[in-house]
Amino acid sequence: MRSLVLIGSGWHPPLFRAEARALLGPIETLHPRIVFVTQSDEVLSRIRGASLMDEALHSTSRLWGHGERLTAEELATHISQWADDFLPGGTFSVRARRIGTGVDGISRRHVETEAGALIASDSHKVDLESPQNEVIVVLAGPEESSGHWDDAQSGQLVIWGLRDRVSGGKYNGTSPTDRPFFKPVTLDPRLARLMVSLSRSGSEPTAVVDPFCGTGGIAIEASMLGFDVLASDLDPVMSSGTLTNLEWADGSGEFRVETHSAGSIHELWGTKEGCSFVFDPPYGRNAWTSEDGLEILLGALSSALSMGQGGTVCTMLPTSTDALDGPISEGLRVFGREWGELKQSIRETGWEVSLCLPVRVHKSLSRLVVVCHPAD
Repeated sequence: MRSLVLIGSGWHPPLFRAEARALLGPIETLHPRIVFVTQSDEVLSRIRGASLMDEALHSTSRLWGHGERLTAEELATHISQWADDFLPGGTFSVRARRIGTGVDGISRRHVETEAGALIASDSHKVDLESPQNEVIVVLAGPEESSGHWDDAQSGQLVIWGLRDRVSGGKYNGTSPTDRPFFKPVTLDPRLARLMVSLSRSGSEPTAVVDPFCGTGGIAIEASMLGFDVLASDLDPVMSSGTLTNLEWADGSGEFRVETHSAGSIHELWGTKEGCSFVFDPPYGRNAWTSEDGLEILLGALSSALSMGQGGTVCTMLPTSTDALDGPISEGLRVFGREWGELKQSIRETGWEVSLCLPVRVHKSLSRLVVVCHPAD
């Protein structure tokens, strides 16, 4: 077992934490964008495919911003004392970063300079170009608005440790316009990767199924992560384009693509236990105020359950920007219905909503990221 501190993207801290829980299990929240986790190396390796994780640190220490004001010199002394026990021999660098408003009175460059000077010795040479070890110092303060409501508390915190190589760093993905088949409605690769991550809670899926594959954004991300993919779309142009894009992406997962109705994918693919069903369903021109496409969604959910028990659903549903202002209420309009009513309709297909978090699309439209598990 190993312990890591994970630093998340500032785009959507609640979804960062939800992704961390889905991939790793229980976490301790230290700050809206910083979590602590203890897990096996096998489980920790999942973060290589994370969408909203910036970096991982091991052998960490921390100071909370309570009491007397901390100076950069005092912080550098703490880091130097920590380095005596945890910094391996060889070259090193100290890199500081600020999260939110940072820590009062402490600049990144001052910390880097002071700590580096105190640590440097014959066995620890400074190398700013290609160090063998990187000491990361995070100066975290209250979060500046991300545009997404968050109930996590954020005081001042300094945390430092060694960069862990298990994390591949920020996820960038490939631009959809680079793919051989592109349409303006293509899903943001970061969101597609996030949805695959959220579907991975518990055991890893036996396959990722997308019955509304469109241009193949979700299918590509799943294949790049090594999962087998079963993709389909009622529009033959889209299914053909998805196949072209999957072949171009050259992911390590096997894939099959067919032209088929989302309401009968169990007839297309047969019984397959433990699948993840990850999709962005079509919806009408009026989006969150209209039920256009709702019956198609419910039909797809029913068919997904018929493929086998033990799976997970991750989807996105249109809603208003009211969803961004606070906890999701039962009266929020989602897909033309009140959210409490829609959740009941989803339950009648055999699925139970376990997570719902809003994402801003533009000034008048948001989408609700929804995760479901089989209902009892």
